[in-house]
Amino acid sequence: MKTICCILLCCSCFVSCHSQTKNKKMESDLNLSLLFYPSMLIEDIRYSVDIINDSLVIKKYYIGVKTTERIKLTDEQYAEIKKMTSALNQKYDRSDNWANDVWGCTLKVDNQVYYEDNFFSFQKSSNHANFQPLPEEIRLLIEYIVRLSPIPIELYGFS
Repeated sequence: MKTICCILLCCSCFVSCHSQTKNKKMESDLNLSLLFYPSMLIEDIRYSVDIINDSLVIKKYYIGVKTTERIKLTDEQYAEIKKMTSALNQKYDRSDNWANDVWGCTLKVDNQVYYEDNFFSFQKSSNHANFQPLPEEIRLLIEYIVRLSPIPIELYGFS
């Protein structure tokens, strides 16, 4: 009888620990989207980078052709992105900031828009009147994600 009680106790402890591990993992899952599109044409996405849990999914849309790459993030990469996203404490909406022949960018974390700009550039400065430098925490996160992409993100000529 003691043996049966001990086995049942061990089984319930194991199930409980396993359930807690799953719940902690679910709480820590990351859902991030980064979109690049010609300014003012958010429906014409040219590049999308999605981080879903521990995978990076990159899509490039070019004249009706969609290229998709998927890579599994290392624990270090995932932790770095998680750390950068946790540093985001302010939302930036620059969707009224636009000009012709420039790129727009939207950054969503857990389906909340943290950054939207219709005059996006990887460059740190510009002579254009509508240009505003990226907030540092946004710049670091976007640059890190773009460096991880196996598909080069080329904002051809505009940026």
